[in-house]
Amino acid sequence: MSLFALFHSPQKHKCDEFNLVLQSMQIDSHVTEYEGRYYLLVEEHLAEKAYSQLRYYVAENTPELRIERPLLPLSKGYIGAYLYALILLLIGLLQNTQAFDLDWQASGLADSLKINYGQWWRSITALTLHADTAHMAGNIGFGVLFGLLVSQHIGSAAAWLTILLSGAAGNALNAYLYQSLHLSLGASTMVFAALGILGVFALNNKSTYQQRRMRRWLPFISTAALLAFTGTAGDKTDVLAHLSGYMCGVASGIFWLGIGKPQIVARKPQIILALASIFTLLLGWGLAISNA
Repeated sequence: MSLFALFHSPQKHKCDEFNLVLQSMQIDSHVTEYEGRYYLLVEEHLAEKAYSQLRYYVAENTPELRIERPLLPLSKGYIGAYLYALILLLIGLLQNTQAFDLDWQASGLADSLKINYGQWWRSITALTLHADTAHMAGNIGFGVLFGLLVSQHIGSAAAWLTILLSGAAGNALNAYLYQSLHLSLGASTMVFAALGILGVFALNNKSTYQQRRMRRWLPFISTAALLAFTGTAGDKTDVLAHLSGYMCGVASGIFWLGIGKPQIVARKPQIILALASIFTLLLGWGLAISNA
């Protein structure tokens, strides 16, 4: 059974007050204490209903208080993370063995000139190719971490499709900015896209609204600092690709805010979005193979 923490406070009486509100609405909830703070917990399937009831109650009685939307437990993002890692490993195996007598790297890497002349699918396929095992391992590790965190805001399938499209857009933008021969490959553009999405979501976190302006911007500044420290190191690092991915991720985060702020997408749309992610990858590689 998964539980959500709808509210937490160092003061037990406030959690008790909200607990009584939910109990009066016939919503099962309870208060627990952990490391000096008190948490109001409800079961997963009651989280959205409980959140709505508390929001209405707070608006009528204590408008200065903010109630954060509950996030999905990490387990809800694991399937997408597993598939992400599996796809990179599978393409890596095909690439290293040149399976089916195909030069997978030459067929799918991000060649700026070819992308600008119409081979847009390379912006997608390049995200699944890597120079070596260490390159792949790093992108799997950071990609899983950031992907899981984005999943907490909008759900697993919505998160991974957004990250995939943002990474592809980052590769396309990178190719456009070069306007000359430039070759790149790797999921890092997608990883930094996820980081950009997280920065926007953190900035929009309601718990930061009452903080001073500088403190409110700190989460977003932190993601930009992480980009600067990890996205610019190494002789073979494609700095512009990382920056392009990050900026496309920021744009995607703003898009989510524009359609109603980050919230968990319902189950059926998640299935459609998961299928869209798989279709996007299959389409990209299908075109790459047919034009090899």
